[in-house]
Amino acid sequence: MNKTVSIIIPCYNGENFADRCLESIVSQDYPCLEIIVVNDGSTDNSEDKILSWKNRLGSSQRNLIYVKQENQGPGAAVNMGLKHVSGDYISLLDIDDEYLPGALASKVNYLNEHGDVDVVRSNGWYVRKESKSLFIYDEREKRIEDVFSAMIEGITNNWAGSFMVRASSLFRFYPDREIYRSRYGQNLQFLLPLLYKKECGYIDEPHMNYNQQENSLSKSTDSNRKELLLRNQIGYREIREYMIDRIVSDKKEKEHFFLLAEKNYLKNVMLLALQFKDKALMKESFLKLKARKALSIDSYIVCCRLLHPVFVPFLRLCRKIISLIKTPNNA
Repeated sequence: MNKTVSIIIPCYNGENFADRCLESIVSQDYPCLEIIVVNDGSTDNSEDKILSWKNRLGSSQRNLIYVKQENQGPGAAVNMGLKHVSGDYISLLDIDDEYLPGALASKVNYLNEHGDVDVVRSNGWYVRKESKSLFIYDEREKRIEDVFSAMIEGITNNWAGSFMVRASSLFRFYPDREIYRSRYGQNLQFLLPLLYKKECGYIDEPHMNYNQQENSLSKSTDSNRKELLLRNQIGYREIREYMIDRIVSDKKEKEHFFLLAEKNYLKNVMLLALQFKDKALMKESFLKLKARKALSIDSYIVCCRLLHPVFVPFLRLCRKIISLIKTPNNA
């Protein structure tokens, strides 16, 4: 008997994307689907769009559950969705994104064949107005063994739609089916508990489109954009620290992961400083990384691009030499 996949889709004002998202699910070649759409206080026509799909699904193996709540943010929406899960495997999908053909069957097959693995990830596409690029194109990233550390440090992606988890294992960690109600890091809260000191499956095929939308940030002033983007980075750092505190018990190990989370945060702040040409913020972030002995050649390059551009070509050459030295069987 086929195992059921529960797909949780938080939706806030997603009427322009709902048809594309739900079509990408119902057109999958996997039969047993439980589609849980949580309307998080939408003020547009999302409800009618979603309910029209509910009426279209006649198969008993494909059920659409529609839940409506006041706007509380994505964390609360995911929690509401978790209360309705009855499937064996769980995937999250944002309303403006979409699965590619064969995505669900491929992940189900992997988890069926690897009973000791609780998470399987895949590649995917960043889709912009006029271009698209793969999430993972570096062969080294595809071969990462410690995905828990990589996600704490932010050196691999965790987009909704790119992973599937084993429901029984997730609910052992969240017996009340409640994740932390943050506006940030719902995917990390699904993945990190199931990746700590455990293997993660990876399928090297693009299984989804992450559709990058123009948002209100692009229409705000530079100062407001910078403030909001910095607040986002603080939110993601806090959720990483919260999860480390919940998952890791050893004090020294916990300090190690806190340092990785801080390193990720400071590197992203440096990129924002470069974007907004904020020399003071760049210096502050660089010196904090230096104090934590967490500087990399990439950190020097980002810093010099703003403060000392003349050194950038030399640093890039150094990075290339280091990469060649680290890559085995170069010849």
